[in-house]
Amino acid sequence: MRSFAWAVPVAAFLSASSGITACGEEPAAAPASGAIEVGEETVLMPHGGAGGSRRGKPAVAFGRDMFLVAWQDGWHGDGGNSRIHALRVGLDGKPLDAGPVEVAPAKSGVQENPRLAFFGGVFLIVWQDMRNGRDCDVLGARVSSDGKVLDAEPIAIAAGPRTQAMPDVAADEKGFMVVWHSFPGDDFQAKVYARRVGADGVAGESGLVTVGSSPRIAWNGKEHLVVHFKAGGTGGPGVSSGMFGWERMDVSGKPMPTPRPRSSVYGDREFSVGSLPEGGGWVIVFHGAGPNYWARTSGVQQAIKIKPDGERDLPPDDGTYIPKGKAIPPNWLDTTIGKKVHSSPIGAANMPDIWPWGGSALARDGKYCVAVWQRFHLGDVTGMAMINGDIRASRVDGWKVVDGEGGVPAVSYTH
Repeated sequence: MRSFAWAVPVAAFLSASSGITACGEEPAAAPASGAIEVGEETVLMPHGGAGGSRRGKPAVAFGRDMFLVAWQDGWHGDGGNSRIHALRVGLDGKPLDAGPVEVAPAKSGVQENPRLAFFGGVFLIVWQDMRNGRDCDVLGARVSSDGKVLDAEPIAIAAGPRTQAMPDVAADEKGFMVVWHSFPGDDFQAKVYARRVGADGVAGESGLVTVGSSPRIAWNGKEHLVVHFKAGGTGGPGVSSGMFGWERMDVSGKPMPTPRPRSSVYGDREFSVGSLPEGGGWVIVFHGAGPNYWARTSGVQQAIKIKPDGERDLPPDDGTYIPKGKAIPPNWLDTTIGKKVHSSPIGAANMPDIWPWGGSALARDGKYCVAVWQRFHLGDVTGMAMINGDIRASRVDGWKVVDGEGGVPAVSYTH
């Protein structure tokens, strides 16, 4: 079993023949069959240096004939000095640069949660930045295809009073669209905003998208889908309290109406959204809650399909996708239902041996969306500690999980 240090970014490149690109790019078409191939892992930044072993939140985008990987390097807590670093990676999974570049040097503050996309020959990296010493702003910087940072001073995408945070970015036919959440005026409820940034680094006007937080965005060739967390809700069986919803948005940043009130799904703040090619809609991946002492939750990792009009796409109730008589929703990538269980010594009966939990990501390979997610093994004296695990991968085709429940192993690690 291959292993790596938890905080060191590792590039795990998956392919279904021709490779996977970041959602929103135009990849070469991939065949409809054939198993996912997992390449060798490459350490992009070893232990040591200013970041020590505190590296995380990696993000990647594909740009023509290379990838750019970005991550936060260093401690990001109180008194921290984490910075955004980036490194180009070739199609063979090997670094193209002698070392990473620091995207936006600063004298103080922390930089967190990088996201990036590619358009017009340049990458745009966005992140939340606290260099002002008071609150977070959303900043950005362009990186050229030869690995050079093009902006001596970061682009101020959202730098108003109070906090602007949790940005995401997608490329469309006109450039980049950035989304984030903030608290305008005296509002206590977060709102999601969007702003266009061109390949030349010029930012347009910002606009309100919806009430919500922690947005994610994907372009399907015709429209954007903005997915956001919605506080409140009582939750459902085996999932976290709270829910998320989504909005269609045109290329100008204007929210689009849907035929019916948009749907909401109970889940956690950790979700990802990817596009289907040729305007075919989107796929959202999310997980349920973590284990607790009363075994009142179920480990789940689910993918749902959103139709081009913004409605949730449901499978026919004919037993094809949902077995008759079984309460198993469609597109469960990984679930504890039917898995081996054990009893915890502290009373949590019937706990599963594995638990899908944590971050996930989506990309497309020309026909499918390919999902990757974390899955832990439970152990320790309580029977509930997430002691080790791996990263799984599966292609998603409509309501069908192509590579089977649980997917295929992409990366394994221990800690």
